[in-house]
Amino acid sequence: MQVEPPLEPVASRPLVAINPGSENPPWSGLDLLIVVLVLVAALFLFTSIAFVIVLHSPLAHGMSAAELGKNPGPLVIVPSMTLAYLAMLVAMYGLVTRHQQRPFWQTVGWQWPGNLGWLGFLAAGAFLAVTLGELSRLLPIPKSLPMDQFFQNASGVYLMMIFGVAIAPLAEEMLFRGFLYPVLDRWLQILFMRPRQLRRGCIWILIMAGWGYVEHGLPLAWSVLLAVVVFLVVGMLVAARSLRAGEKPSGLVLLPASLTVAWGLAAGAISGRAFGIATTSLLVLGGLLGVLSMAPAPETSVAGKWGRFLAVLVTSLAFAMVHGEQLGQAWGPLVVLFVVGLVLTITRVVTRSVTPGLLIHMGYNLMLFGVLYIGTDHFRHLERMSQ
Repeated sequence: MQVEPPLEPVASRPLVAINPGSENPPWSGLDLLIVVLVLVAALFLFTSIAFVIVLHSPLAHGMSAAELGKNPGPLVIVPSMTLAYLAMLVAMYGLVTRHQQRPFWQTVGWQWPGNLGWLGFLAAGAFLAVTLGELSRLLPIPKSLPMDQFFQNASGVYLMMIFGVAIAPLAEEMLFRGFLYPVLDRWLQILFMRPRQLRRGCIWILIMAGWGYVEHGLPLAWSVLLAVVVFLVVGMLVAARSLRAGEKPSGLVLLPASLTVAWGLAAGAISGRAFGIATTSLLVLGGLLGVLSMAPAPETSVAGKWGRFLAVLVTSLAFAMVHGEQLGQAWGPLVVLFVVGLVLTITRVVTRSVTPGLLIHMGYNLMLFGVLYIGTDHFRHLERMSQ
């Protein structure tokens, strides 16, 4: 008797089609969260080590721990941030290559421009710096900013220049345009094709706005304690929902719980102005999602455009807000940085590579330091910065 060969299982089609032009990175939102947690933990660790080393060295010039804490300066900030960014890149490498056979740099979209194209992107960054410098005259830019403490002497400025041109652009482009934007582009497209999830997202965002309001008004100790309780409660609720659906709880259970805690702690730490801007943005976003959830599910191409548009805005806003404390939450400089982030993110969308944005970022910072170098007579008269 002839035995029939076993039938191969038919591969099930995805519940939601992915637009061919959308990003589809091998990492997930949980991987992105892990990268951010590694960055924050490494920054805390290396800042503490650098603080102790500088405090007990002649470089402190007799400053007390309290004085150094108020004005750590480039000798503390630059080494600690450099090592923290290195730890972040190592975490990225491990997460991207653990299940992939493709090289890391190819997977994250690292494509160096051919011929002398890299010079064009550097020049574009310099042009952007000059253009925004002129346009910023129309905005209320404070004469002094918290970041001015890093420009007290020539050696500190040289350290900041090396960091700002050679280190920070690479790390920030890898984080925002390399890791964050692709995840947002894919997730938001799928979200726009599911009105029910849009409604859930609207409700969740409104809850986050209220949760942040509660955390912002609490003392630090109570804020941390409440955040821990909320982390456990949210984690258990998500796990229970997965079990009811017949699914085995996975590491994704930690994602909503961690995001809830992260926003709560951030809301308690940032200034009132920054909190107001963030809460207003959440309310606007929640309202937008609520309106869109009432419409029928759009076609794949339309959902891709909506998702990409919002992903570009969120990535650019996140890029600006990360620098908020350095700028004293002044909205004028934040608008300028938002425009810079918008240009860098759009460049990532058009070229599908992080390298052009990296070069524009480097050219932008290089022009800023070049203007400062000339305007302060080779960093010899830094008091001119406030004039």
